[in-house]
Amino acid sequence: MVRNMDEKKLRELLLERLHLEIQLFKDLMLHKEKEDIYSASYRIEVYVNLYEILVVRTERIGELLLRRLLYQQTGILDVFYEEWLGREDSFYMELRDHVEDMLDVISASRTDKGKEDDDGEEQNKAA
Repeated sequence: MVRNMDEKKLRELLLERLHLEIQLFKDLMLHKEKEDIYSASYRIEVYVNLYEILVVRTERIGELLLRRLLYQQTGILDVFYEEWLGREDSFYMELRDHVEDMLDVISASRTDKGKEDDDGEEQNKAA
């Protein structure tokens, strides 16, 4: 029974479970149609990242948390993924800020030849 196992064995079991979960997830994805795989690309990326993070983090997880994770009735990766979806993602805001910064840089570096207004219209020059 899991209750009599030491922390090292619990860690090994958790790593095995995580490995099994990611392999089953990959198998599930590979049996889908191309369009379905493409539409699940964000989910795939998050699952792989969650797996990698948890594998590295497992070395620092205490016995109580190891047991809680192992006794979960649902997939560990599933739980973390579902919780992640409920969080506000800062990716879009960071990308938007990057685009705005780049537009400012491009705007500031333009030469006198063919200068454009901020709306993209080329300025009329008197001959």
